[in-house]
Order: sequence, then C-alpha cells, then structure tokens
Amino acid sequence: AGKGPSGFDVRHRAVISYVWELPFGPGKRWLDEGVMSAVIGGWQFSGITTLTTGRPFNVSLNTGVNNGAPSWPNRIGSGELEDPTVDLWFNPADFVAPAPNTYGDVGRGILYSPGHWNVDASLTRRFAFLGASNLQVRLDAFNLFNHPSFGFPNAAIGAATVGKITTTLGDNRILQLALKIDF
Repeated sequence: AGKGPSGFDVRHRAVISYVWELPFGPGKRWLDEGVMSAVIGGWQFSGITTLTTGRPFNVSLNTGVNNGAPSWPNRIGSGELEDPTVDLWFNPADFVAPAPNTYGDVGRGILYSPGHWNVDASLTRRFAFLGASNLQVRLDAFNLFNHPSFGFPNAAIGAATVGKITTTLGDNRILQLALKIDF
C-alpha cells in the first residue's frame, strides 16, 4: 500500500521565459519619429509562463476501521472521472471501507490533482538622465490572467466534502509598479 509515486511527482512541466523589445520608437519599425515615438518607444515586454500537470494524492478513510491504527479503503474502480470539476474531482463511489480490522488495497498516489498554468509579465522602460544614470519604470503582473491554481481534493472517503476541491495553491493577481534609479 505504500508503493507509488512521490508526493511531488509532476509528470510534465514547461517553463517559458521571454523578452520582447516592442517595435516602436526611434530606430524601430513603427513610429520611429515624432512625439509619439518618444512616448511609446523603448518599452520591453517580458514574462514567464508556467504549465504543469498535477501532483499525486492519497485516498484515505474519513473514519478508520482499525481502532486508531492506519486504515485506507479498498479500490473497486479507477476513481477517475471523464470530466472532473472542482465540485467533484474523482469518483468517491470507486472506494469503499474494508472489513473491520483489515487494511484496504488502495495504493499510494493513485490519483492526480489538477494541473495549472500561470503567466507572470512585466512592461519596462529605461529613461536616461544625468549622464550615465537611468530611471527604470516597470509594471509587473504576477498571475496576469488571475487564473486559479486549484489544490488537492478532499480525499477522505466518507467525508461530507469528499472529492471536492476547496483550496488554491497560488495567489490572485498581484500588480506592482516600480521605479529604479541606476547611477
């Protein structure tokens, strides 16, 4: 029963980072002269996009059958749903309590939590002043699209909220404006 994937097993993960100097302003493709060139030229857009599959979780019993000793359910089906939602992430009917004073046959980490994706982005520009000094203006957005990253479902068979996800792993969108002087 203790054999299975580790609790931090992530099958697939992609992290993509990028920097794009916007094509506006002096010496660029568009708006290379005039007042608008000076206003919108020289900006950079950068970001980090993360895509990851979920992590494994263990199915347990809400009320044990072994007088306080560890107990886990018997698995009578796959536990997987075709179209899981946060209201029902796995099929709790596929797990039943074993006979009293016996151990169930469910393995460790047999089901996986939801995966998630996240985009952190930044818009920056440097302004030269006082010789070699620079003023950097930047607007950062963490979790730019305010996409929730859902946590683990309640996997205690017999609990009122079994199969339901009630937590998130990350923060909501965070915006920050920063000024930095290099001298």
